[in-house]
Amino acid sequence: MLVVDDDELVRDCVAALLREADFEVALAADGEEALTVMGRRWFPVVVTDRKMPVLDGIEFVARLRAVSIAPVYAIMLTAIADPHDYERGYCAGVDLYIGKNGYERELAAKVSAALGAVRRRQSAQVAAADRPITVDLETGAHTARHLVGRLHSEMSYAARLGLGLNVVSVCIEPVDANARRLGGIGNASDALLDAVHAAVRPKLDWVARLPASRDSCRLAIVMPQADEAQSAAVEQGVRNAFVSSDESALRGMGLTFGTAALANAGDKPTALGLLAEAERQRRGSKANMTAAGNVRNVQEADAA
Repeated sequence: MLVVDDDELVRDCVAALLREADFEVALAADGEEALTVMGRRWFPVVVTDRKMPVLDGIEFVARLRAVSIAPVYAIMLTAIADPHDYERGYCAGVDLYIGKNGYERELAAKVSAALGAVRRRQSAQVAAADRPITVDLETGAHTARHLVGRLHSEMSYAARLGLGLNVVSVCIEPVDANARRLGGIGNASDALLDAVHAAVRPKLDWVARLPASRDSCRLAIVMPQADEAQSAAVEQGVRNAFVSSDESALRGMGLTFGTAALANAGDKPTALGLLAEAERQRRGSKANMTAAGNVRNVQEADAA
């Protein structure tokens, strides 16, 4: 791993944590030095500070993406909690943000997962031309930067040309506490993904699998040049496939939706803001949950 930080104490602390987890670690004091080091040797994972002299974290990652041929997973350590800054970083090529407050508890696990993501990236096959591309945040084969960066570009294009753009948040989860599955959600997430792929518009809409609890699956459907009717049609198509499904994996599971639209006027949200609004709408609709096998109203199992 390569650790980049101008604070020697933090740099040494991060390096010590990673070495304790049996990672080999190299060090750099700023982004410019890190680029020089990367020019001599490939590091699959880079852990960098956000604020540094000479070349800050975001500019360093942006330049790294411009010159790197082999896949590199970029983790940003930051004390900043501004979503606009996060979005700027994701669009520059940051894969994952970790807050500096308490990073010691999760850093080694996140770096280990990052290595797995790099391996999957190296072996990933190009999606079939007739299927929508799925950005998979759950497995780490793709990361938040793929979702946020691509959505940011879609939003900029839509705003520039005055086109519509909708984001639909969809989730399957147990309808009550008794339906929770000790082994996780299993094949149910694949069944939902198949239903979504069958309902969306080919070669126009695209899908992102979002982080979720062990017994649920969350997807974001990004619909460029879409209006309310087109979003409703996709939602209904997924509902129809879900309700009529005879997949045993879907028994006891419920389906919820939320939609956020990019307005043509007024303040433009960030990509993270648009995703968050779709999720808020979905959570607000959970009292009316579509259950596999029939349609009914169910009470929310818990506040989470």
